[in-house]
Amino acid sequence: MFYLKLASRNIRQSLSTFLPFGLSSIVMFVMNLTIASILFSPSLRKVPGAPNAAMMLALGLIVLLIFATIFMIYSYRFLLKRRTKEFGLYNILGLKKQQIIRIAVLELFMMLIATAIIGSILGVILAKFLYLILVNMLGTNYFNLQWSPTAIIVVAVAFIFIYLLLMMISILTIKRQSSLELLKNENRGEKEPKARVILACLGIIFLAIGYYMAVTVASPLDALFKFFIAVLFVIAGTFLFYMSFTIWLLKRRKKNKKYYYQPKHFITVSSMLYRMKQNAAGLANITILVTMTFVTLATTIGLYTSINGFLHGYFIRNTMINFNTTLPKSQSLIQQAAKENNIPLKNSIGYNMSDGLYGTVKQGKFEATQRFTTLTAINFMTADMYTKLTGKKVQLSNNQAIVFPLIGNFDAKQITFWQHRFNIKGKISSMRNFPTISMTASNWLILIVNSEKQVQPILDQAGKNGGGMTSDLHFQSTISTDLSAKNASKLDEALSNYRLNGSDKPIRKISDQSQLESGMGIPPSMMRYDQMHQQFMSFAGGFLFIGLILGFTFILGTALIIYYKQISEGEQDKRSFEILQEVGLSKQEVRQTIRSQVLLVFFMPIVVAVCHFAFAFVMIQKLISLFGTTQLGLLLGTSIATIAIVAIVYYLIFKQTSRVYYRLVER
Repeated sequence: MFYLKLASRNIRQSLSTFLPFGLSSIVMFVMNLTIASILFSPSLRKVPGAPNAAMMLALGLIVLLIFATIFMIYSYRFLLKRRTKEFGLYNILGLKKQQIIRIAVLELFMMLIATAIIGSILGVILAKFLYLILVNMLGTNYFNLQWSPTAIIVVAVAFIFIYLLLMMISILTIKRQSSLELLKNENRGEKEPKARVILACLGIIFLAIGYYMAVTVASPLDALFKFFIAVLFVIAGTFLFYMSFTIWLLKRRKKNKKYYYQPKHFITVSSMLYRMKQNAAGLANITILVTMTFVTLATTIGLYTSINGFLHGYFIRNTMINFNTTLPKSQSLIQQAAKENNIPLKNSIGYNMSDGLYGTVKQGKFEATQRFTTLTAINFMTADMYTKLTGKKVQLSNNQAIVFPLIGNFDAKQITFWQHRFNIKGKISSMRNFPTISMTASNWLILIVNSEKQVQPILDQAGKNGGGMTSDLHFQSTISTDLSAKNASKLDEALSNYRLNGSDKPIRKISDQSQLESGMGIPPSMMRYDQMHQQFMSFAGGFLFIGLILGFTFILGTALIIYYKQISEGEQDKRSFEILQEVGLSKQEVRQTIRSQVLLVFFMPIVVAVCHFAFAFVMIQKLISLFGTTQLGLLLGTSIATIAIVAIVYYLIFKQTSRVYYRLVER
């Protein structure tokens, strides 16, 4: 009971010391509980597109818990450093280390209880509010969030493990240090670091590798495979950059006698060099968090805002039906089914296109090697079909082709498929009455050729050599038309009774399921704009929701790290500035010196973060195209707006926290 009272009194009397850690703990608990409450709520299952939203929420919860663990450790280490002098005093006054550990553990236990109680109340309230936002993003109207006890159990258990980890850190810190070390540890600074050339070179090399990987991705799948590797290189390079380049810069300024022996420069350079190792880690953490905020918000907002544009580009009409047979047969079939069911077909248009070839195109040569990082899909269309769709007449010989690169680039003068070669007569950037966007993870080319007959041998060869999804490749047809939801459902049901098995096989109709047999073929497949819109909204809405939550959490983490940094540096600089004022430095000179240091610390993370994001933009664009979004202008505009907003918030955070530093050093 004595230790419990002592721990409670410590928290009450040192509330200003415990408050930043307590707020960090409560905020992390609230954010995780909010996501978990929506994820485990029975209400989510009643929302259209629930599986997609649940997947995004589960992913977001995992990321948040990992971030909460790292950030809580960072916050507690800061608190622990400020409390070590107090622990050392306890030891000198007669308390054994085991008793001090008991007090520290009880303090953490009380903080955990307070976090769970306050966090649960705030989390439930915030979850209801954020659920309304999520439902609106998903485009649905089920607004009643039912509470699930599973949510609080999952988050509480996770935070128990986090606090157990913090207790272990506390125990090891107290056990490892002597009474004298505990007394001195709070004011212990860093030795002036050496400018290690090897680390400086490694930092530049790691950043160069990460940047190179980001700007040279060949396809969306290539971006997917290289993304995390590039991120690791950039993170490592960022830490080494601050630990090496900044030290080199400061030492270079120190050698410049004319610059260094000015009061404001002398103090700034010497004070930052004195504790540069710690300063570098803080700057790197801020840079990485700001970059994560840029990437998270720009990606999720860009994806969400481009849904309508993507679907309008994908759907020529509101209904699209794919047939595993030629256009004349599919047109005859759909007209027959529509007539039998009294369904009016409006604004119908159709086209033939070959099955896709999948492989690698190197210097104009197609190879049926399906490497995911360089995968390219190629479809063939005849010149007559192109003329029918666009109204533009083209003349092509048997060895000529026009290339239409929808995703990726193609600049070769010819393209070869085994012994078949096509000279590229021209290149087009758009095609009327044809989907301008595809949901494909690869680069995508369409080759317009003279006839289907000259292409079929290529399709047969690709089928034998594994250059297609199946061994039987041929031309298929797609018909787009405008239908009401009711008529689309009736037509889909009618067409489901037919089986199509390629252009040279008859269409077969079944009267009941017992007639189905292997090899009968596949039914026509229908897609509707409204159904696809709902599916994409459920995915992108959940994605944006998690992005906003993570973005807010990362900004909050940035704010707290900056705050901790200002306090720790202010406390370390306080005595130095007192001495300088005693030897004649005016308050105005102190302010100028502080301003010089604050500006340097302020600008570096935001500038480096913008640089990271600029190099990552190509990779981000490729990753987003996995979801069909290829609108470069929209993504660029979203990214610039995101950077501007985050930079303003960052400036406001730094301006507010800098006042804490000023108060400490000028006191």
